[in-house]
Amino acid sequence: MLTSNFNRANDTEIVIDRVTTKKKFKNYKVLTLFSFLISFILVLFIINTKHLENVNLKLNFLKKIFIEIGFELKNIEIYGTNNIPNKDILKITNYYKNINIFDVSLIELHQKLSKIGWVEKIHIKRILPDTIQIKVKEKEAIAIWQNEFENKLITDRGDVIATADIYNFRNILPIINGNNANKKVNSILKVLKSNDNFSKNIWSLTFVNNRRWNLHFNQGIVVLLPAKGIHEAWRKLLILHHKYDILNLGLTELDFRNPNHILGKINFDKNLIKDRKSL
Repeated sequence: MLTSNFNRANDTEIVIDRVTTKKKFKNYKVLTLFSFLISFILVLFIINTKHLENVNLKLNFLKKIFIEIGFELKNIEIYGTNNIPNKDILKITNYYKNINIFDVSLIELHQKLSKIGWVEKIHIKRILPDTIQIKVKEKEAIAIWQNEFENKLITDRGDVIATADIYNFRNILPIINGNNANKKVNSILKVLKSNDNFSKNIWSLTFVNNRRWNLHFNQGIVVLLPAKGIHEAWRKLLILHHKYDILNLGLTELDFRNPNHILGKINFDKNLIKDRKSL
């Protein structure tokens, strides 16, 4: 019976340095035992060739021998799958039920798993006598890209994670929009990370004219950043917030596009203005 065990792990716990590899034997005793088993199997194979008429029968006989002496694939260990649905992995690994472990093509398995949208890197190895170990490094989603067709999760390189379900990320990641916003967002997010407590109030970012960003805050204020000098504008915004609690002053807009002055717009109550005029 084939069992698949899923183990969540941080990327730092997973070293992915080669596409496929076989676990090396740790001592000569194990190597000697394995050599003896192979020799024994070959002897049996040669003895029975008199009764086997074709190559396929011979190979099937050899495969059965491997299974009988314990080299049947029984366990598949999967590490690092935080966002990949288990069913996507099982759909591929269940193909390898009831076979000897040497019949598993690690390269073929690697190719199949690499097609899953969340996979960035993958490392697969055989652990004799009955285990295949799979270590996955998933892509990191940094934003929800809202374009004219649909909403998609994107990575720090602007690549779309095609199979990802954005539902689980709608309250976690910022929404971005604008032409080429997916390719440019990583640089602005790095700036915003200098103060996570403040930037968590941003619910969306708009890339304007392929040049600069507007930041939309949950409190209703829009901050217009310049095309150049973003770090300085962000620093000024943080100072204003520290001194005056800028997000809660009733402002609708702060314009930092001109480095020499800052423009602000206030949300006036139109009904209140009408009442005053009528006095």
